Parts: sequence; structure tokens; C-alpha cells
Amino acid sequence: MAKTISVIGAGSIGVSSALHLQQRGWQVTLIDRREPGQETSYGNAGIINSGSSIPLNNPGIHKSLPTYLKNKSPQLRYNIKHLIQNLPWAIQFLQNSKTTQALKSTAALNELTSRSLVEHKAFMQNAGNMHRLKELGWLRLFRSGNSYNPDSFEAQNHKLYGIPGSVLSADEIHDLEPSLKPIYESGYLLEGAASINNPGALVKEYAQKFVSDGGNLLQTNIKSLSVDGNHIECLTDNGPHTCEKLVIAAGPWSNDLLAMLNYRVPLNVERGYHMHFNLPEDTVLNRPLHDVQRGFIMCPMEMGVRVTSGVELNNRDAPPNYAQLEQVKPFIKEAIKLGDATNDPIWMGRRPTLPDSKPVIGQAPKHSNVFMAFGHQHIGLMTGPITGRLIAEQISGESNDIDMSAFAPERYVRFEGRRKPIWQM
Repeated sequence: MAKTISVIGAGSIGVSSALHLQQRGWQVTLIDRREPGQETSYGNAGIINSGSSIPLNNPGIHKSLPTYLKNKSPQLRYNIKHLIQNLPWAIQFLQNSKTTQALKSTAALNELTSRSLVEHKAFMQNAGNMHRLKELGWLRLFRSGNSYNPDSFEAQNHKLYGIPGSVLSADEIHDLEPSLKPIYESGYLLEGAASINNPGALVKEYAQKFVSDGGNLLQTNIKSLSVDGNHIECLTDNGPHTCEKLVIAAGPWSNDLLAMLNYRVPLNVERGYHMHFNLPEDTVLNRPLHDVQRGFIMCPMEMGVRVTSGVELNNRDAPPNYAQLEQVKPFIKEAIKLGDATNDPIWMGRRPTLPDSKPVIGQAPKHSNVFMAFGHQHIGLMTGPITGRLIAEQISGESNDIDMSAFAPERYVRFEGRRKPIWQM
């Protein structure tokens, strides 16, 4: 009889986990309330880069804190009420930005990011969508008065892990991207980086491969979860669904699902926004770029140029706040000639983040048949295939080729036990 397992969450992490489990002989059901790749993964900048192992909460954030506290920066905005309500998370997040902790986080995340491109290529070859990948690097660009700092925490770690890159002059930037206006005095090219031309479509195509190979895709909402010995029941809008094992890979909604099993997780979200623009016929953007001072990323996509804003710390389900995106629009026009915005709606996404910026990947503390894979903040699309392999190996009794202790759920996942009815207290 086939081994049955369900994966909740059809983003990059969940779809990748389903594929790797399927390859190991599991009968897999992938569950999500939406179609695959339509939430957090959809809005990703599409960059696959080993250098993205540097967490946002690193020592470099300290000098920017006075600016961020003004709450007018395109790089970071916050809702003060939300931060007060989540003060323990915020304090731990800042504590983990100290050098010692940030070095540990970077080392752990590098184990994921350094393997990501190889794992994606394997998926793409199977799914037949290698055309979505471009390997032209990623540009960091600096305006007047600023330049790449070789002594920064980021630069030192790029050197430590052998991540290739080169400093560029204004002329060299023009040679790479002739359509950019001459406002950038210097740049830095992360040479080994690649990019995806449609992250949502990529994940959807991975899911289609999963289904074509016999996987079950169930689009429904989870109403409750319960564990009874060796069986797990997922009560959905379509009725009950039973399996032997379960993977929770629902990104920013993972804590809601775990609460159904009496777990508490200090999961916060880094909200972000993007919109798409057409480019005039005489304008071309070849690779993604990051305007460091103005706090936006521009990426060439299948649907036009995607412009992403910085981080917004706010309640996951609060109404959108487009202030950061509006703030960077004039800066984008300073950098390149833009056409009109496309008809695509402005996207708002929620990046799930734990206090040390590392995901949890592994078995639940009190349930041997429940597993977790979430909390990848900005790098979920990139690290989906490697995370999927690691969790599938654990579930299947195989050994991992990296030290998984840095991603252990016990770091933050707390089991509160079954609450007694009030008359038994």
C-alpha cells in the first residue's frame, strides 16, 4: 500500500516538497486554497543568487536604524501598533542582527542558497520550462556619493563563501545595460546570479508536472487539523481528508495551521509590493538591478518590468499601504525610460519571517508524523527545491547532506498542550 502524505501550501516550498516526496514513492496530496504559486512566491523578484544568504537583520542594519525610525524610508516602513503588539519578535530580530548571530544565520542560509540553482535546474529540466531562466547576474547600483563597500558585512561574507562579483564603473554599467540613464556612478555585479522571468508561472508549471506524474492537487480551505495516532485528518471545505503524514508549508499562514495542533510560533511577516511597467521599443533591461540608495528592485519579466518596493512591517491581513511603491516611482523614471503601467493589479505579498531570519525545516516537537517547512522570508522561491529535498529526505528516513540543527523547529515552535475544558480546571 502506498504511503500517504499531504502538503499544505502550494507555493515554492510546498510544491517542491510535494515533488521530492513523490520522487521517493509517496502518494502525495498538495492542498491550498488558491492555485499553485499565487501567493508569496508569485510576487518574488525572481532572483536566484547564493549571495542572498545575508539576512536582513545583519550588522549593516544598525547604521540605518535612525533613518528607519522616521518611518519614511522606501527600504522599510512599519506600523508602530503592530510592532508594539509583536515586541518580543522585534527585540529578538534586532538581537539576531549582532555580528555573532548574523554570521551563524548567514552560514546556515548559505547551505540553502548555494544549492538552489542546481536544484531549480533539475526541476526545470523535468518540467520543460528551462526557458524561464537567465544567467546574466544581478546588478547592485550606486548613485552619486556612494559605492560598493568591500568592508561591509555583506561583502566580507561574499568573499568568505566564494560568491563571485566585480566592481563596475559607470562605463561598464552602460556596456551591460545601455538603456539605463547615466545616473549611476558605480555598481557591483553578482556574476553567478540567475533570474526567473515569471515566478508564479514557474511554480505553477512545477505543480503541473507533479499532477501529470500522479500527484493529487486539492484546492480548498483547511478548517481544522487533528492527529489520531498514525493518522491525520484535515477537515476541509470539501469534507475530511486523511493521511499518514503531513507537511505544513503554508508560508505566512503556517502559524494558523499549527495553532490547530496547539503549537505557538513567533512568525511575523515582511510585507512587500510590486507593479509592472511596459518598456518602450527602444528600451531593454537585460538583468535584475537593485538601486541601493533609492530602495527598489527592477526585474525584467515576461509580463513587463517588475518593480518591487522595500519591507513593510505590519499585520499580515491589514489593508495594503502603497506608500513605498509610490515613493519610488519618480526614482525609477530617473533610472530608465518607462512606458505605462500594465493592466496587472498592484500585488501585495507577505514574506514569513522568524526572529533569526532562518526557516524551520523538520519534524514537529510533539508529533512524529507532522513536519514543517516555512519562514524563508525573501528567499522562499529560490530555496524551495532545496528545502523540498531536505524535508523529503527527513520524512523518508534518508540522511541530509547538511547540518539541519540550524533549522530545527524547536528553536521557536512551542507545544502548548491540549487545553482542558473550563469545568476541568
